[in-house]
Amino acid sequence: MDQEAWRRARRHEEFRERGLGVGQGEFLLATFATLAMHATVADAVAAGRPASTGTLHATPLREVAQTVVSKQDYEFLAGAPNRFSDDAEETAVAAFRLLAYQSGSASRWLFCLRGQLRHTLITLADRSRTPSLTCGDLRQWASRAGLLP
Repeated sequence: MDQEAWRRARRHEEFRERGLGVGQGEFLLATFATLAMHATVADAVAAGRPASTGTLHATPLREVAQTVVSKQDYEFLAGAPNRFSDDAEETAVAAFRLLAYQSGSASRWLFCLRGQLRHTLITLADRSRTPSLTCGDLRQWASRAGLLP
């Protein structure tokens, strides 16, 4: 996701300033990204698009970035599955769920993550050679970069 090392360093510094561990922050950021993509696709399906992987792959990153700022934290959980095939996925959604209903400094973590995620999605879309970068393009890029299993 970071093309320049200083961006990662800046994000990690912001995590530390807010009392969020770097590993925990990256984990929550990835979870937020997944939930934002899921919510965006759920909205597309509700508008009549097919419920398929193709809909996800065709979803522009700018649309996901808009979803990040237009929904309340708890709304990302509305369509989240109740059953998971992977313990890591279940843990990630449970952590997000806890943060969505926290108060105090922990409640500000999602605000920080929201800003980081939106900025990342917009930056990726702006720098892409593809006119309208989609979630599918992002997946291909991550796969070529060796970021996916």
